[in-house]
Amino acid sequence: MTVRKPFARAALVSRREATGETGQIAVLAIGYVVLCLLVAGVVTGVSAVYLEHKRLLSVADGAAQAAADSFTLADVSTGSGPPVAILASERVRATVQSHLGRDPAAARIEGLTVAASTGSPDGRSAKVTLSAVARLPLVGIFMPEGVPIEATSTGRARLAR
Repeated sequence: MTVRKPFARAALVSRREATGETGQIAVLAIGYVVLCLLVAGVVTGVSAVYLEHKRLLSVADGAAQAAADSFTLADVSTGSGPPVAILASERVRATVQSHLGRDPAAARIEGLTVAASTGSPDGRSAKVTLSAVARLPLVGIFMPEGVPIEATSTGRARLAR
């Protein structure tokens, strides 16, 4: 047999009134929702910058490979040994510019520029540095100019038998 307490609800109400609790859980819930939305915005922005950097790095890899293939052969008429591939910085920069003009992936990258350090530092490898701008999808109103990103890739010119 169950015994009912007719005054249990009245006792609960009087206890709330005595402690000053007014039931404002909605403010806490709204705070948690805002916090979750901010975290989601930051994660989305970081992911967008990471993916754009990987896309830029892929384009830089292709440009470095094309520039490394633009070598000339050293003069071997003196009999000093096997032929050696030689890269000139001017030719590397021109090849990179030409490659970027033909690459459809490069056309989709906003603010793509070739850095001044692009060239051949040792005459055997092509170093390509590209810069671009990554746009943030949800928090772009706070950073309308975007996030500058940079990718560097090196391609080596090598002759093999």
